[in-house]
Amino acid sequence: MLRCPTCGRHYPSDVKYCPEDQAALQADSTVPGEVMHDPLIGQTLDGKYKIVARLGIGGMGTVYRARHLLIDRPVAVKVLNQRLVDDEASRVRFQREAKAAGRLQHLNAVAVTDFGRSSGGHVYIVMELLEGRTLREILAKEAPLETARAVSIMLQVSAAVAAAHEAGVIHRDLKPANIFVTQSADAPSVVKVLDFGIAKLAAETLDEDEPKTLTQIGAMIGTPRYMSPEQCNGEELTPAADVYSLGVILYEMLSGMVPFSGSTPLAIAIKHASEFPRPPREIVASIPEELENVVLHALEKKPEDRPRNAAEFRNDLLELTERLGLEHHGRLSSPDIAALRGAGVESPSGRLVVDLSKLREGRVLSSAGNNEITLVNSPAVPPPPEKPPTPNTITRMEIVAERNNTTRVLLGVAVIVIILLLASIAYFAMHQRDVTTQPALNANVTPSVVPTPTPSPSPSPSPSASVKPKASPSPEKKKGNSFVDKVKRILKKPF
Repeated sequence: MLRCPTCGRHYPSDVKYCPEDQAALQADSTVPGEVMHDPLIGQTLDGKYKIVARLGIGGMGTVYRARHLLIDRPVAVKVLNQRLVDDEASRVRFQREAKAAGRLQHLNAVAVTDFGRSSGGHVYIVMELLEGRTLREILAKEAPLETARAVSIMLQVSAAVAAAHEAGVIHRDLKPANIFVTQSADAPSVVKVLDFGIAKLAAETLDEDEPKTLTQIGAMIGTPRYMSPEQCNGEELTPAADVYSLGVILYEMLSGMVPFSGSTPLAIAIKHASEFPRPPREIVASIPEELENVVLHALEKKPEDRPRNAAEFRNDLLELTERLGLEHHGRLSSPDIAALRGAGVESPSGRLVVDLSKLREGRVLSSAGNNEITLVNSPAVPPPPEKPPTPNTITRMEIVAERNNTTRVLLGVAVIVIILLLASIAYFAMHQRDVTTQPALNANVTPSVVPTPTPSPSPSPSPSASVKPKASPSPEKKKGNSFVDKVKRILKKPF
C-alpha cells in the first residue's frame, strides 16, 4: 500500500500519484510507533484562534478545528502550507482565496470571516465550521446516488458556483472533496462549496495588479479527473470550464464513476481533450434520458457548446427537475425584495408589512426567487380544486337545504291531491249530468204507435193488440243516492 503525503489516503501499489491532489505516493513508514506530530496543534494564532485538531489537508493548505477565544466559538482555520510561505505566487493566490470567498454571500458557499498572517509567519483564513461529510466520502460509500438526491445536491452546488460567476470568480477546482454536505438534527442538509483558493478573478474585479506568473501558459492547476479540456491544455478559462467540472461531478453521482480515468494525470488530461464520455445510461439504465442529455451537454469539448455559466446549467437542470417531478431542495429559502414587496403593503411610516400567507402562495405559484427561473414550455397543469367553504357554512347550508326540500315535497303532494280531487269531482259531475239529461230527453219524445194490423180472414182473430211503450224509470228515484249528492254531503259536513 502507498500513502499520499499530502492528504494521507492509501492506494494500491500500482498507483503512482494521488488522484485527489496529484502528489507522488510514498510507502508507509515501517518504524513502529512513529507518529507524525503537527506543531500547530495547541498554538494560538494572533492571540485569537487556538488550534485544537487537524481536519484535513489540501493541495495548498491544512484545515484545522480551532476556537475563537474572544467569543468562545468553534471555527475552521485554513493555514497555508509552510513550504509555500516563501513562494510569493502561492501567497498571493492564497490571499486571493480569502478575497474571492469573502465576496460570496451565498447560502451554499462557505462563509469566510477573517484573514491574516500570524507573527510566526503562518498565513491563514478563518471560516465557518461545518459538521457533516464531503461528497467524496459519500460517494466512496454510497455511489451511485439515487437520481433525485444527486440532482438536489447539484442544484445547490451550481447555485453557489453561479453566484461566484456573477461576482467574477471562476472556481477552477470543483471536485467532490470541495463539496461539503452538512448534517444537522433540526435542519435539512445544506450543501457548501469550499476552496476558492485557486480561483481566477475577472480582470475588471481585481483591486490590484495580478502577477502574470500566477497563471503560466500550459500550467495545469486543478484535479485532472474533473478538469475541462481547455484547462488541461493550459488555455484561458471562462465560466464554462466550471460547467464542465459540474458535469463530471453529476456524471459520477449518477453512474458511480468518472467519465475518464487513468494511471497518470497526463493520461487523464489527454482523454478529456480527445475522447467522448460513455453515456451514463449504459452504466445505470434507470437514469432518465433527458437528464443524461443535460450531463452530456455540460461535457461538450468546446466551451461554446456548453452552457455559458453555472446559472444557465442550473436553469436547465432545475427546469428538467420540475418537469420530471423530482423532489429536491434546490429552491432557496430567502425571498428577494421584489417578492416581499409583492406580498406586502407599505405603512405610512415607511415600513413594509408582509402578508406571510400571500408570500407563501406567491412562492408556490411562481419560481421567480433568488437564483430561480420561470419555467418555459412546461406541461399544462390542471387548475387546483376550488377551495371548499368553512365547516360552519357547509353545516348551515345543509340544514337549510334539507328544510326547504321537505316543505317543497309536502306542498307538492298537497297540490297534486287537490288537483286530483277536483278533477275527480268534475269528471263525476259531468258524467252524472250526462246520465240525468239522457232520460229527460227521451221522455219528451212522443212514442210512436204501432198501427193495428188489418184483420186477416183467418178464422181466428189476431190476439195481439197495440203495444204501449214502456216508460223509462224516473231518475228521481236515484236522486238521493247519486255520487254527486254524496260528495256534496261530505263537503258540507266533513266531520
